[in-house]
Amino acid sequence: MPLVLSTAEQLEHDASAQPIAAVAGFLQDTLGQRMTAYLAGLNDVKQVGRYRKPDGPTPTPQVELRLREGYKVVRMLLDCYDQATTRNWLFGTNSRLDDQAPIGVLRNGKVPEDFVAVVRAARQFASADV
Repeated sequence: MPLVLSTAEQLEHDASAQPIAAVAGFLQDTLGQRMTAYLAGLNDVKQVGRYRKPDGPTPTPQVELRLREGYKVVRMLLDCYDQATTRNWLFGTNSRLDDQAPIGVLRNGKVPEDFVAVVRAARQFASADV
């Protein structure tokens, strides 16, 4: 009998199981190359396109973590809202994040614990009555 995953479990699975090329591609298509590079903490905007290629370079562990956590947040929001709302939420100050913009929290994260609050804030926003 196949295992049925909840939406949150499926999102977690997708974020960790997909090749980084697919994660980078999704973010680039959804947010644009500049915004994705900013989220990942990259100075070279074109690096996102390089990561997107199946035979492209492997990002550093911190950059990969930021991309995967960003993927979770963006997918969660897109399940409930449009791209414009998702972008606005990422750049707006957020009281659940000590008035920081979620994209800044993602950009500055270094270890998995750094992303817990932004993922939680995205989940709360996505679960709000629309």
